[in-house]
Amino acid sequence: MSQIEIKKEELKKIVNLINTKNYSEAISKTKTLIKQFPDDYIFYNILSISLMNIEEYEEALKFLDKAIKLDENNIHVLNNLGLVHGYLSNYGKATKYYDRALKIKPNSLNTLVNKAQLKEKLNLNNDAIEILKTAINYYPEDYFLNYTIGTIYQFLGNFKNCHLHYQKALSIKPTATEIYRLMSMTKKYKENDKDFEIFKNKLKDKNLNEVQKMHLHFALGKAFDDVKDFDDSFLNYKKGNDIKDKILNYTFKMENQIFSNLKKNFKEKSNSLSFENSSNKKIIFIVGMPRSGTSLIEQVLSSHEKVAGAGELTFLAEAIYKEFSYSKKRKKKYENNDFCFDLISTKTLSNVKNYYLDRINKLNFSEEYIVDKAPLNFRWTGFIKKIFPNSYIINCNRDPMDICWSNYQQNYTSSNLAFAYNLKNLAEFYNLYSEYMNFWKKTLREKDLLNIKYENFTQNFEDDVKKLLNFCNLNWSTKCVEFYKNKNSVSTSSMVQVRQPIYKTSVASWKNYSSYLEDLKKNLIK
Repeated sequence: MSQIEIKKEELKKIVNLINTKNYSEAISKTKTLIKQFPDDYIFYNILSISLMNIEEYEEALKFLDKAIKLDENNIHVLNNLGLVHGYLSNYGKATKYYDRALKIKPNSLNTLVNKAQLKEKLNLNNDAIEILKTAINYYPEDYFLNYTIGTIYQFLGNFKNCHLHYQKALSIKPTATEIYRLMSMTKKYKENDKDFEIFKNKLKDKNLNEVQKMHLHFALGKAFDDVKDFDDSFLNYKKGNDIKDKILNYTFKMENQIFSNLKKNFKEKSNSLSFENSSNKKIIFIVGMPRSGTSLIEQVLSSHEKVAGAGELTFLAEAIYKEFSYSKKRKKKYENNDFCFDLISTKTLSNVKNYYLDRINKLNFSEEYIVDKAPLNFRWTGFIKKIFPNSYIINCNRDPMDICWSNYQQNYTSSNLAFAYNLKNLAEFYNLYSEYMNFWKKTLREKDLLNIKYENFTQNFEDDVKKLLNFCNLNWSTKCVEFYKNKNSVSTSSMVQVRQPIYKTSVASWKNYSSYLEDLKKNLIK
């Protein structure tokens, strides 16, 4: 067998390992092949793919830097360099590598899609749309391309174009049942809607896997809710949630460990530490349970001319996990403790602060204020006030039954919300959130935190907007009460609601399902 044939055979094996998510074996095999073929870019490149899949981005970059030296005009390597720099928040470098690849091959599909997704991440959605329009001129029948542009149109509130591209994607790939679920989020169903029969007929297809059925059940749950058939709605929501819950197999072990470790160490370790504000940006953190009104508050604030809505940023959680989660490099006494908040010090908190600000600055917002709306940052409320003393923290809350039921109606993309597919888990997570906020209220000064109750906010809307702006030291703007005109991208489940004026119909909507939610009610802390 020739050297070329050997390479081809080995590459097939590695690609198969990657496709089956056996990344550790793929990495081991590829490293052996690099020793055998040290001057062949392809093994460095494919090794980087495995490393990116396990989020070892710095390590992936090292091998890609070697690959590009071996073949400086290889579009696959250039594309992967764009990807890895995007993951590392080096957005300028990511763009340069994508542009280099596109200069060599203007119709490189992967590069066009990746560059568009980078633009979307940077809230440059109109730029993303233009890139994808170019790509569609080359590949009008590509499923993923139509799916991607449809999704960005959805974020922008352009539901007409969103549905056009989603329908095109479905015509290319009829088994993509996720699209039915996504379209259901932005559609109001009526009696005798043809989609009811489409969904039911597809569910009879024995070739569909459980995940494909799950998407249809969530879509049917929404459709039956729209026509007020609450029994069939609950039945389908439960079937969809049961499938997702079984897949994710969520456990509270880590959550409980984090909270108990934090309660034990935070006050003692952080009391003597103080930080000055070292950013020219004023940061507004919106925290709370998902589906508690956080998207509404962000949309109101980002309608102000001085405020940019950055969406659900992951930077703070990433920095805290990086500094305080267990690592083999740490001392042996932490072996059975995944979170080590007794490591809180000026150095570790400074590392968190620098990591966060570095990534915020790379987003290049020109506005004076930035809104970071990552609800689960409620865990880190005390860290926020300690590290960013001049920040503004807004805690959103709502009737717990409404919160839990609203979460149960969603199928999230984020694995961080794995608790949401089981009513018992939802109650327990809400109770944990309440414990966190009680802990932080005792730790912080009253003026450090603005608590907003969704029901009150929608009832006394204009007065409460004034209070909100006053808390953030922002002058009055009528744009804030006309938040539904805001063209800001919204990628959360509230993408339809925040495009409409204030309404109160979602308050106490759980009561339509009350006969199914008795256990949820009993499990919630009063």
